[in-house]
Amino acid sequence: MESTMRLVIDTDPGVDDAIAILMALAAPGVEVIGLTTLGGNVPRARATRNALALLQAAGQADIPVARGAARPIKGQYRPSVAFHGPGGLSVRLPQPSCSPVKETAIDFLHREITSEPGSIFVLALGPLTNLSRLESRYPGTLSLAAGVVVMGGAVETRGNVTPRAEFNFHSDALAAAQVLYLNVPIALADLASCRQVGISRGQAFKITAEAPLGNLALRILQGWFQCDPQRQRFEFYDPLAVAMALDPGVATFRQVALDVGTEPGPHWGETTVAGEPGPVALAHRVDASRFFALLNELFAWRGL
Repeated sequence: MESTMRLVIDTDPGVDDAIAILMALAAPGVEVIGLTTLGGNVPRARATRNALALLQAAGQADIPVARGAARPIKGQYRPSVAFHGPGGLSVRLPQPSCSPVKETAIDFLHREITSEPGSIFVLALGPLTNLSRLESRYPGTLSLAAGVVVMGGAVETRGNVTPRAEFNFHSDALAAAQVLYLNVPIALADLASCRQVGISRGQAFKITAEAPLGNLALRILQGWFQCDPQRQRFEFYDPLAVAMALDPGVATFRQVALDVGTEPGPHWGETTVAGEPGPVALAHRVDASRFFALLNELFAWRGL
């Protein structure tokens, strides 16, 4: 009998976060034991509302949602309104009737990871503020996780916020630096890898869905294109991180040590290779056909 993957998703939903969360919910043999939220793509309050609404729409409102950071270690988050819109999602979901738990994201993560060392996977889809604060308050916690998968950084590729920096790491470069310097094994999906799994507007509207979660994910994907007629390509940033957790064979990896720029100025949030080998498994070549086969399998999509 195959064991169940138990997963906590740290997230700031977000269109691609939403699709990624639905992937995890749809995956056989996976138990999503909680979502922890923070600011990033949208403010924390909206991220928490979106997380609750997604779970309710997916029929899994019993999964706990714990609120985390409203601000990065320094400064403030700057929501990505141009990409995600003011509400974060490209579809209107009913106001959730459920509420977040009283426990903070940091305490929730610490309790879940330490209660069963080596059994909880952590999937970080937003800025790394919650994970940084977790380690500051409870040092060594992440070393007890079964695995940590992160979407963030622009390693040896152009950024999407500045010429050098990716949004998540730019949102809290200090947190990203602290987490990457922990010497904890981390699998990282950066922009270079995520750009290998994208689809066009035409492809998106050829897809049909045969399952409820797949239909919701498709509505979110197609809604993103409908929000702006100029949008011609959607890249599956956070969904690639989920795919790496579910099927590590979806990519080949380089073992590297990474530096993150933390000095104010043009290098803020820039991610560079400091040496090889290192503790970070950086996704290198992505098997796009394997990724899309997984997406189709989870969502019962047809026509992709």
